[in-house]
Amino acid sequence: MTEKLYYKDPYIKTFEAAVVQRGEETDGRPYVVLDRTAFYPTGGGQPGDTGEIDDISVTGTETVAGEIRHYLERPLPEGRDRVTGRIDWERRFDHMQQHAGQHILSAAFADELGMKTVAFHLGHDDVTIDLATDALTEEDVRRAEAIANRIVYQNLPIQTKWVDGDEWTKYPLRKPPRVKENIRLVIIENYDYNACGGTHPRATAEVGPIHVLSWEKNQDGFRVHFICGIRAVRAFADKHRVIRALNRKLSSQENELPEKLDQLLERYHQLEKQCEEANDRLLSYEAKELLAQADDRGSVRLVARSFIDREVADCQKLVRLLVDADESVIVLFAIKQRGRLHVIGARGRGVDWDMRDLVRDGLALINGRGGGKPDRAQGGAETDLTAEGMLTHLKRLFEARWKETATSAR
Repeated sequence: MTEKLYYKDPYIKTFEAAVVQRGEETDGRPYVVLDRTAFYPTGGGQPGDTGEIDDISVTGTETVAGEIRHYLERPLPEGRDRVTGRIDWERRFDHMQQHAGQHILSAAFADELGMKTVAFHLGHDDVTIDLATDALTEEDVRRAEAIANRIVYQNLPIQTKWVDGDEWTKYPLRKPPRVKENIRLVIIENYDYNACGGTHPRATAEVGPIHVLSWEKNQDGFRVHFICGIRAVRAFADKHRVIRALNRKLSSQENELPEKLDQLLERYHQLEKQCEEANDRLLSYEAKELLAQADDRGSVRLVARSFIDREVADCQKLVRLLVDADESVIVLFAIKQRGRLHVIGARGRGVDWDMRDLVRDGLALINGRGGGKPDRAQGGAETDLTAEGMLTHLKRLFEARWKETATSAR
């Protein structure tokens, strides 16, 4: 069995060890097993440690088949039987802060609000706990957060103790342990008692500030996102930089920001509405101009145009204006926007054509997909074909259909 230095002293950063085994996983990852290690393996919601063994990066640490495997960036050379391990201390201490912070915050929710933690995950950006509750309010969250931080400020010792058998029943654990021997208890006297295999700091003050970021309903209750210690300090610094930048840009004080932003948003929505109204007027003028230039075939007037980097929504509005203004019009649009070619085919009420057929045949050229109704259809696809190339193809299809119509009329 590997000697677990991280349990003897979680603050060990460097250690010497003998190589017990070299190996390689089926996915090609090389690993070593040592006779002693300060690298914590993934477990109990806490990620495994990374760092270095001699000059080789340790990319992860896991327990497999009862042995602690240190996964390496490259194989350890043969003949190297004694090594020096160095854990990534900044990452490890961050995990210690987050894990202990979870104990403290979960205890606050359980003791003060009767909300038990049923799941825990220590992620790269935040930590989550799942609470068994049907309701969770802002007041609940901030109350638990304040209690948790009060425990932090009291700088209470975080102790560990090994017990066997039923000895754990002497302690008010939040839930029974999963094993019956070598049970490791993590204790904050008179506050929290847990069976836990993770690493923790010596005292609650080292956890640093605990801050709840957000929460949302999930299948079994509520999921709470939070951060502790250095993560919380960095998040505060990042947000403070953003606020200072906004203060400079808006020439305001911090407490004036909400009002300033409300004013800006109101002005933005006014301008947005004005731009939309102006755009609609321009589209109306454009529709009149297009109709004036339409290819008049007697019973049908053709408006065929190609566009580059024009919003499809504007083209759809233009189509509606054209067919509403002239019941004999047929509209064929090809729009190329950011590599995608979009086709629109529409007709006025006085034209007895099924535009779905024409658009479908046009899209076949680019393996496009679309749909619609007899009076208007559309679709598109990613393609190298230009809008003008597609419009030429659509015109050919129109001419073929027009000839068929003219022949049938005779």
